[in-house]
Amino acid sequence: MMNIIFLGTTGVHQTLLAAGMYIDPKFNRSYHTLSYFNDYQQEAGGHPIYIGRDYAGRRVHSLGVGADVEMVSKTINQLRIILDSPAGELQLIPIMIKSQRLISWLHKFARLAWLKPLSSYLIALLLNREYDQIRQQIPHLTN
Repeated sequence: MMNIIFLGTTGVHQTLLAAGMYIDPKFNRSYHTLSYFNDYQQEAGGHPIYIGRDYAGRRVHSLGVGADVEMVSKTINQLRIILDSPAGELQLIPIMIKSQRLISWLHKFARLAWLKPLSSYLIALLLNREYDQIRQQIPHLTN
């Protein structure tokens, strides 16, 4: 069974959006409709977030990995090779955007319940500006 993991600085912002768009290409920009959007507790757990299955039945996840997304992606791929795991079992899709550090910083406000609405609003504005850039990073998988 193939798993697709969208990697980013956080798992509850651009990667969550990318995973949602991957599963539903007609997804509109209603970020608040995404389960776990700007969810500090979910992100703090450090686990991949299961988003759903794509049209081919592949499991789609979102995962926040911190600042060095490229290094984590390389490391996971190397581990997969070391563990002799077939390439067809795991597809990593890094999602990089210009505002990812600012989003990570704003996300810290979500810890405080009274700042979460402001944090979510500002992050949604940033993601809206980077929507096309995120969309361009979502490959059309044919497996």
